[in-house]
Amino acid sequence: MDRSWMFKNRTTDAFEIGVNDFLRQAVAHAGIGNRIYCPCLKCGNKALYKVHEVKGHIFYNGFDTNYQRWIWQGKSHLGSTVNNLGVTSITVPPLMQEDDDDDIFGMMQDVEEEFVDRPDQFEKLLSDAEKPLYDGCPNNYTKLFALVRLYNLKAANGWSDKSFSDLLVAISDMLPQLNELHTSMYQVNKTMSSLGMGYEKICACHNDCVLYRKEYKDLECCPVCGVSRWKLEKNKDMNKKAVPAKVIWYIPPILRFRRLFRNDAHAKNLTWHATERIKDGMLRHPAYAPQWKTIDILYPEFGTESRNLRLGLAADGMNPHSNQSTSYSTWHVILVNYNLPPHLCMKRKFVMLTILISSPKQLGNDIDVFLAPLIEDLKLLWEEGVECFDGYRNETFKLRATLLWTINDFPAYGNLSGYPVKGYIACPICENDTCSQRLKHGKKICFMGHIRFLLQAHQFHKQKKNFNGHPEHEKVLQPLTGVQILESVSDLHVEFGKGKKNLSVDGAWKKKSIFFDLPYWKDLYVRHNLDVMHIEKNVYESLIGTLLNIPGKTKDGEKTRLDMAEMGIRESLKPITESGRRTFLPPACYVLSRSEKRQFCSTLSEIKVPMGYSSNVRNLVQMKDLRLINLKSHDCHTLMQQLLPVAIHGLLPK
Repeated sequence: MDRSWMFKNRTTDAFEIGVNDFLRQAVAHAGIGNRIYCPCLKCGNKALYKVHEVKGHIFYNGFDTNYQRWIWQGKSHLGSTVNNLGVTSITVPPLMQEDDDDDIFGMMQDVEEEFVDRPDQFEKLLSDAEKPLYDGCPNNYTKLFALVRLYNLKAANGWSDKSFSDLLVAISDMLPQLNELHTSMYQVNKTMSSLGMGYEKICACHNDCVLYRKEYKDLECCPVCGVSRWKLEKNKDMNKKAVPAKVIWYIPPILRFRRLFRNDAHAKNLTWHATERIKDGMLRHPAYAPQWKTIDILYPEFGTESRNLRLGLAADGMNPHSNQSTSYSTWHVILVNYNLPPHLCMKRKFVMLTILISSPKQLGNDIDVFLAPLIEDLKLLWEEGVECFDGYRNETFKLRATLLWTINDFPAYGNLSGYPVKGYIACPICENDTCSQRLKHGKKICFMGHIRFLLQAHQFHKQKKNFNGHPEHEKVLQPLTGVQILESVSDLHVEFGKGKKNLSVDGAWKKKSIFFDLPYWKDLYVRHNLDVMHIEKNVYESLIGTLLNIPGKTKDGEKTRLDMAEMGIRESLKPITESGRRTFLPPACYVLSRSEKRQFCSTLSEIKVPMGYSSNVRNLVQMKDLRLINLKSHDCHTLMQQLLPVAIHGLLPK
């Protein structure tokens, strides 16, 4: 249907004819009492009126020209009165919610195209979306809306399935009889699974050699190590279904990207970096980074389309059983969408979990085996792209995506990049020129030579006494480019799997990272980023442990003092043995006395900060034991950056 009349003057004949045609179509799909939602600028489809009243509103207030998908009057986003499934379009009343997490109608519009082969299921969802929760219930509280609202609360607050089922039963008992609310988690999951995206359960070799997919899909044993695909149990019942030895969950991101663009509000936000970003030279988003501009320059056909996605990948292992099982590890791989503005790109609903790997052992270098499905999708999004409908511009386009970098801690850096982060050459910048040595007494490897990273004119370069007695004037090595790294690892042939010993060629690299399968990966300046908050917390714990001399946390001990003396650093602090019995550690200027500890903790406990700045500092300070407890990563950040200098300032000599 022609919509050009919406932009014409309200006094023209074309506008009047267009309004009459619009109302005629709307009346044919009128719902409650032959009333329709008013699309004038004042009402905005939030109120029901009779047809002649709606017509008066349109001529008096004007027609909302941004309302081009006539969804509230029975139109699908394709502009027809019947959608492409052969069923009437959705007529769900508008939900007066500021957050669109509970927007049932938006969900139905987003998933409509995914039910082309399942029209019966879509009809069932439409019925649940229109059916009141009970007789006499307000229009916006339908059966499906109630389920989604409660399910969002469950996810946000971490309720268990049992507690949620008990809550459903209690609410159902409070509502009038013959209400439509489900009373079991099984029924809720059955309904909610229709609205969600699917996932793939992929069997993996017990030794992490291969994934049972593609040519290995039907194999019963690993083609590399020969281990059975299934768990071997004693007295196994032959009629019982075999259990895979290891399984990963892969959630394809392409379908979720398409769903994001089908939502007009999300589609608009996904071009924020090109249309609304403030360009004043300040760094406040990855779009300001040189890496973003590098992609635009090297691949102009990609950079000219503002809807193409720029992604970041975060990966880390965790123990899902807290401290109950220290040997178990679960790895999660998450994609972050940087097209969105800063206040949205890290919001929970836009951070996408793509791979979940559950294993009793650390993955190590074998993580490349599990990343293969995701890398294939990212390669497809770069080389060919996928057809995607833009709900904001109301058009179809070719969606492409690029991975800018990974975000991880230092051990995961080694797993993803293929560089060893342990031993004498653990620095990926210096490589074989890493300044390292093994401590004789501490039995650990330490890394020295940090002064070289300061400016050449810095005073520390000439100070000998305060360090190890030797000046440092070495130059900082330049990091290897992606092309140089690719050349050095191109001859590496690694066989994945536990227990496999691979001989490396000259150099420190252990493998060719699977990320080099992406054609643009070698051209990126920064391929792997370290999680600053993670590292900052570790530095904070070591620093505070040493300042307050906390047992088990301090880095200042007898072995440390002996190693410092061996290296010529502060030899006056060398341990003193008295009468061959007791060892005395001379007091160091960086260790607080008991009175100084009390003053330090008292100062911190009296600091008041605005709400949302950090945790209540008073609750973090334990005056009895003179220590800080229960700090989160953000608390460590605020203490290191701002509060710690304030507390220490009063202890310094005048």
